[in-house]
Amino acid sequence: MNKQDSAKTVFLALSVNFFIGLIKSFVAIFTSSSAMFSEAVHSFVDSFNQFLLWFGIKQAKKDKPLIYPLGRGREEYFWTLVVAVLIFTIGGLVSLEHGIEALNHPKKLENLFVSITILSISIILESYVLVKAVAKLRKDEKSKKKSILKLLKESNDGPLIAIVVEDFAATLGLIIALIGTLLTYITTNSIYDAASSIMIGLLLMVSGLFLGYEMKHLITGETVDPNIYKNINSEIDSFDDILEIIDTKIISIGSNKYLALIKVNYEDTLTDPEIIDLNQSIEAKIKNVDSRFSHLYIIPA
Repeated sequence: MNKQDSAKTVFLALSVNFFIGLIKSFVAIFTSSSAMFSEAVHSFVDSFNQFLLWFGIKQAKKDKPLIYPLGRGREEYFWTLVVAVLIFTIGGLVSLEHGIEALNHPKKLENLFVSITILSISIILESYVLVKAVAKLRKDEKSKKKSILKLLKESNDGPLIAIVVEDFAATLGLIIALIGTLLTYITTNSIYDAASSIMIGLLLMVSGLFLGYEMKHLITGETVDPNIYKNINSEIDSFDDILEIIDTKIISIGSNKYLALIKVNYEDTLTDPEIIDLNQSIEAKIKNVDSRFSHLYIIPA
């Protein structure tokens, strides 16, 4: 998925979450619901996070080859890591603290039918964004056979990973809040509302940890899917003047951008100009097969 697609998905999520956050805030004040307060915090945190993701995408596009010879693609991972920290702290810890406070000092909740209505509408809106994000993640036929968790681990698109994680947590959090509000409405016991707020806080903390863990791998130079190695080595082996591939190293340097270092043995009869021409042919073929290889270096063994 190109950066323009990522930016559109991020902007869609930002718009939906900010709109939902405004509505949740008014309902939280109107009903005194802890779960609705947690969900309002969750939506505004998500909106701010998605602004940071959009900012990261814009920064990654800036080209300053003298300062950043391999580009600024990894800057997306930095801002996504910041998002993970905010989900854990502002989203998770604030919701958890508010839920514990409501549990220790219960109060009568009013107009819960309004909360139930808003939560139901919010679930539909968040589910729409989640479906859109997952559709971007499942970009080809092969990916449709894999689980979402596996796709998240294989993807090197930081903003898209963040959107899927955030919207999954948002949708699940809304369901938790709806269940808590319904139980409170039926039993008139606010403990269920407080408990759902605590569960939402824990959910956000787990989501932040997962997202941070994935970004750590991408920032530190995690390798790519083994199938990509097989495809690249197969393309190089198709050249008769390559005797042997000694070593291949491929890492992500941004969303859908790879850096490859390939050490090979050439035919002994090749001259230096012929090796240069051969390397250029190999590079052109690999980039034609997989455009994600923005940097490719072929090194003689």
